Order: sequence, then structure tokens, then C-alpha cells
Amino acid sequence: METLRHWQGLERQAIETTAELMEKTDNPLIRQILEIIRNDSVQHHRVQQFLIDSLTTRPVTLTPEELAEVWDAIVAHDQVERETIEIAKKLKDECTFFVQRALLEYLILDEEKHDHILGQLEEFKKNLYPYG
Repeated sequence: METLRHWQGLERQAIETTAELMEKTDNPLIRQILEIIRNDSVQHHRVQQFLIDSLTTRPVTLTPEELAEVWDAIVAHDQVERETIEIAKKLKDECTFFVQRALLEYLILDEEKHDHILGQLEEFKKNLYPYG
């Protein structure tokens, strides 16, 4: 738990540092990159707190019924995520500008991360239902 709390403290530092750096520049590219990092650090901090809470005060529960209530919408959303990945890859392949290609690559990786996380729900489903 101590290591997780230390990591969470580092994320808080990253949030503060990126915010401070953003105030020091008017360059839109630098600000965009710092904002991406800051937002990720905010989300990391929230997930770390969820982990801490789940291990100390509120165990995580998920029933088959809870997952079934939203499963069709999750599958539909995953299709949207996959479509956005394909669009971004196509745009990146067609783009000749370095900065825009780099940002498209970031978007591809982020959308692939979403697809991966939704895939983890499929694994949860397999563990909740004996026959998947």
C-alpha cells in the first residue's frame, strides 16, 4: 500500500508540474502535450485511489446482472473505439506533417488503450459466467 500511495504522490507532483509548465509557455503544441500528460496524471491518480479504496475500505464487486445490463452498449461502444482507431491510422498514413502524425499516433495509442480496457471487461465476463 505504501508503494501505491508513493506513486499517487508522484502523480500529484506531475499534475502540479505540468500545470506550472503550461503557465510558462504560450506555444500551443507544448501546451497541448502538457495538457495530455496532466489529464493522464489526473486519471492515474483517480485509478490509484480506486485501487487503494478497493483494498482498504470498499471491495470491488461486479455481478453478472450488472454486467449484463450494459453489455450490449459496451459491445457497441467497443465497435466505435475500433472504428476510430482505423480512421486515425488512415489519417496518419496520409499525413505528411511530422507534428500532426505524432499527435495522430498519440490518438491511435490512446484509442487502442480504450479498446484494451473494454477487452478486459470481456475477461471479467468470462470469469463471471462459467461458459463465457
